[in-house]
Amino acid sequence: MATKKKTRSSSGESKSRDDRWAQLVEAAREVFGRKGYHAATVDDITRAAGVAKGTFYLYFAEKPAVFYELIEQFFEMVANIGAEVARDVNTRRDYYERVEDAARKLAQLFRENRDLVRLVYRESMGMDERLEQMVRTFYRQLAAVEADNVRLGVELGLFRDDIDPALVAYAHIGMVERVLLESLFDRDFPKLPDLVAQIVELAYSGLRRRDERPEEKKRVG
Repeated sequence: MATKKKTRSSSGESKSRDDRWAQLVEAAREVFGRKGYHAATVDDITRAAGVAKGTFYLYFAEKPAVFYELIEQFFEMVANIGAEVARDVNTRRDYYERVEDAARKLAQLFRENRDLVRLVYRESMGMDERLEQMVRTFYRQLAAVEADNVRLGVELGLFRDDIDPALVAYAHIGMVERVLLESLFDRDFPKLPDLVAQIVELAYSGLRRRDERPEEKKRVG
């Protein structure tokens, strides 16, 4: 009996600790989004979380640590969306449906996390060496995922086989990021469905085999 009680207590303490950690991370996200990283303080975060200042240091060594956590969470969400493209794809139709779905999810992610996006792409730039390393690692990993997606397109006969998947991957990342970032602040940008359709067309039209290009078929006809 005593052993069972100890196990339940330990489990309860672990859940409580996890909840408090998540509470602090969410409070940091809200505070950084409202005040900006540099203006925000640990006091602001603990006040928003409704906990004592000392509680913060039970989970994070300093303010940058919780900021790193937020950046990593965002990077992970982006990478997971990219990885979904090649999952269980067997046909050309599957491929394009997955690509469009990924573009739609990325656009929604950026729009639903506007403050976090601003932190990631504006305030974090050049902040410190650790963060720069995180960013470099993220882009390398994301490019590897997208390069695999491009290779799958080649295998399915959608794309030319003379392209460099790694080069295409970095080109896609750069284009999609800039378009989505500008779409957050420019009201003249297309609405979501049209934005997604144009991103996909721009990203992949130059990769298609000639017999897959609509304009080539029209010319032949």
